[in-house]
Amino acid sequence: MKKFLTPFLFATVLLFAGTHVAFAHDLVPQILVKYVEAHPDATPEEIQAYAEENVPAYAERFPDGQKIFEVIKNQNTTNTYDTLLDFFKLGVEHILSGIDHILFVISLLLTFLSFREILKLTGSFTVAHSLTLILATLGAITLSPRVVEPIIALSIAVMALGTVYLKKTNFELSGWKKIGVVFFFGLFHGLGFAGLLTELGVGQSKFVLSLVSFNVGIEIGQLIIIAIALPFLILLRKSRYNDIGIKILGTVIGIYGIIWAVERVFDVTFGFLGL
Repeated sequence: MKKFLTPFLFATVLLFAGTHVAFAHDLVPQILVKYVEAHPDATPEEIQAYAEENVPAYAERFPDGQKIFEVIKNQNTTNTYDTLLDFFKLGVEHILSGIDHILFVISLLLTFLSFREILKLTGSFTVAHSLTLILATLGAITLSPRVVEPIIALSIAVMALGTVYLKKTNFELSGWKKIGVVFFFGLFHGLGFAGLLTELGVGQSKFVLSLVSFNVGIEIGQLIIIAIALPFLILLRKSRYNDIGIKILGTVIGIYGIIWAVERVFDVTFGFLGL
């Protein structure tokens, strides 16, 4: 397993080292592309003002409206390699910057029995989120973020608390039952991933390449999470504090998942606990 994960981790570190800057072919939110296309005579100040109002996170990356215009113009001439690289990086960044996705993956590892079990669980998660990612991006499935986001948060609580506290009970999450639960929640994580691609508006000419590359990026990000978290969990397992340590970790993750679910349902934020 170590030999399998290490090359991915090393390659990804090299890929991102010194490259977390704006390329001329960076992805642009579709709403901004349409605005520039509909207002070809818009001034840099007008473009920037529109970006700050409608896509503030993106506007922070480009404090100059003229730069945004150049990025959109150059995007039309993006070659295949640039497209693959952009969407691959986007997939890796998306899962590594989403603390909810990270904690869900860690929850799968809390009481693992073997590397084979890890592969089954992560494989189930991969198949599920890939399925809904593809269908949602194609427009075959639509589900409001008001439904998807709370369920994603709830999935963290269920996996963390269920895995740790339901052992040796009739409701124990193990074997195929656990794989089925992971698959079910993975479907909603896929819808969460798809939300980003929908916002960007993937071009039809390179749709398949973009989608595949984005999904590969998500898988690499998932492997990075496992490669970082697993050694710590293995060390904990070998210590005499394993049982209490796993319960504390599972409880903390589960509580955060419940808090995030409440926040997303009622649109509130509990200070520093907010996601």
